[in-house]
Amino acid sequence: MPGDLHAPSEGSAASDNVVMHGRITVENSGEMRRALGDALRAKPATVSVDLSDVSYIDTSGLATLVEAVRIARKQGMRLILVGMKDQPRYLFEIIHLDRFIDTPAPEVGT
Repeated sequence: MPGDLHAPSEGSAASDNVVMHGRITVENSGEMRRALGDALRAKPATVSVDLSDVSYIDTSGLATLVEAVRIARKQGMRLILVGMKDQPRYLFEIIHLDRFIDTPAPEVGT
């Protein structure tokens, strides 16, 4: 369903947290790009992207995350994805993005 992504952000000088909700698709990945860009412009040591409430992500969402990781690394920062489960985690694993992007192991039962 287009338009159901919500991306609030909060943080400090050492880290910034971006929380995504809903489905991340070509229709709304620009909203995620803006939220990640805002977090990266603050130049914290670490940007944590919480995907625990994301039920679906398509290739445009994946491309946005890869772009954010590239920018973070270029600026000497770390971007990690937390809370991935179900379809997003499966997609990351089958295309081996979990080897390129920091994704802590899922909690038991997810």
